[in-house]
Formats: sequence, C-alpha cells, structure tokens
Amino acid sequence: MRAAVNMHRGFTLIEMVVAIIVLGIVGITFGLFIVPAMTANQAVERRAALVDSAEIAVRRMARDIRIALPNSVRVSYVPGTGFAIEMIPTIDGGRYCLGSDANCAGAAQILAIGSSDTDFDILGCFHNATFTGATFPSTAFRLVVGDSSGAVYTAAGTNAVVTPASTSITLSTVNGGGAGSGACGTSSGATPPTSYRHHIALSAGQTFPAGSSRRRVFIIQTPVTYICNIAGKTLTRYYNYSISATAPTPTSPPAGATSALVTDKVSACTVTTATADVQTGGYVKLSLSVSNAGETVQLNHETQLDNSQ
Repeated sequence: MRAAVNMHRGFTLIEMVVAIIVLGIVGITFGLFIVPAMTANQAVERRAALVDSAEIAVRRMARDIRIALPNSVRVSYVPGTGFAIEMIPTIDGGRYCLGSDANCAGAAQILAIGSSDTDFDILGCFHNATFTGATFPSTAFRLVVGDSSGAVYTAAGTNAVVTPASTSITLSTVNGGGAGSGACGTSSGATPPTSYRHHIALSAGQTFPAGSSRRRVFIIQTPVTYICNIAGKTLTRYYNYSISATAPTPTSPPAGATSALVTDKVSACTVTTATADVQTGGYVKLSLSVSNAGETVQLNHETQLDNSQ
C-alpha cells in the first residue's frame, strides 16, 4: 500500500506580496472615494437635521406671534445674550353687538362701552372648540376689548381692557332676534328670519374704557414667552403663567411658568422690529442659528402682526 501524502501547504512569499498589494489598492480606493462620500453624506444629514430643528423653532414662534392679541407682543433683546419675546395668544374672537346693528337691541344684546356691563351678544358664533366646548361658567378665559397700547399687561379689575381672572364667563346660544336657543349659526325660523348666535355673560360687571375700532372682542387665556439663551444654547417656550406688568428678559423667565424646550444647539439668535416698539410696528424679524459638529445653519423669518383694533 502507498503511504498517505501530507497535502497541507502554506503561502508562498510571492502570494503574500500579491495579497498585500491588492489589499493596499483596495484600502487606497476606500480612502480616496468611499470615506469622503460617507463623510459628505453624514454632513448633509447633520445640516438637514439642523435646518429642520431651526425651521420648526422659527415657525412655532411665528405662529404664536401671528395669533397674538393685538399690541400684546413685548420684545427684550440683549446682543450676545439672547432675546425674550412675550405675547398673549388669542383663543377666539368675534364682533360685539351695537345698537346700530340689525337685531341688536336691549342691554342683554348690546355691549356697553364706558359703563358697567354683564352680558352681550356677538354677531355670529365663536368657533374654537377649546372655548366653545368648555364647561361654563368658567374662569379659564378672559375677554379683551379696545386694547390699543398693550394695557392688558397693566390693567386690573374694573374699568380695564381685560376682565379680571376672578370673573367667570358663561357662553350660551340665543336667537339673534330675541330669546330662545338653537344650534349657533342656524336659522331661527322667525319672521323676519334671524339666526342663532353666541351670548356672553359675566359674573361681575365690566367697564371697558374704550371700544374697538373694528368692534372686536378677543378671548384669551395666559401669555406665552420664547427665550433664546445663547450661553445655554437653548430656545425655550414658557406658558401657563399669570399676566404680569414685568416683561421677561433673556436671563429672567416669567415666574411660575411651565417650560418646554423648543430646540437646542443654538449658537446665535436675534430679533428686530420695524420700530423700537413692536406694538406699533406690527413687524418682527427672527434670526436663529444652530450648530453641531462644525456645521452651522442660520434661518431668518419675517412675521407680520395684526395690531389693528
């Protein structure tokens, strides 16, 4: 019988040199083409994430500014430190009844300006479910009429542009031509035809010192403040706090507020208005820069305010 032959063999020197050369070529190719492509892709992803976070932040601020109570936006900006923008978002609004309107007659339907009043109708219906779907009487809402200068922050009690926090509001639906109730906005079937509209009743008399040029009554709850803190690299939204005469600053958030982080990685932020007083300017320009791993994105956003009464 023939003896078994040992078939185990190793690599020759030439084979090892060839393998090293091939691996070197592959490594160089990977380094020259694949790694830069991967790095560029990661940079694009970082920039996209930064743009997304900055855009959401400025749009969130702009939305609250646009629905703010006329003349309620207050701005505090300290270069190199950040800004504080305070406003009072409106929940709903309507046009109140005057004696010159058709189907508006009597103390229960007409809003008295300059004297105490406890109830009145609006021309039509409120639509925001936060307000219309509330349980009444409610002290969660306040009424504002005729605030042309931001007096909502300083006025208190009667003879003021805003009802006190202690005054409860009751919302009901009445016939536009008299008593009775039905679905707001539907026809009452009366002759001449009228429609059902909303009626507001207050638990205490309110004296609004001046009327609105557009006869508007606004429903509000609590203020909202955005604070950009460059040192902390954050943009934070503060809400659910009481109206105060003292305006927040970049280093002094509103007392008792609930806070929510809007975005982090903030490297710079500015706010400018058409004039020194945004209440009369009706224009806000926001600028926000966010940075991460050497990438920086700056977004500018302009917002127009409706400060007409």
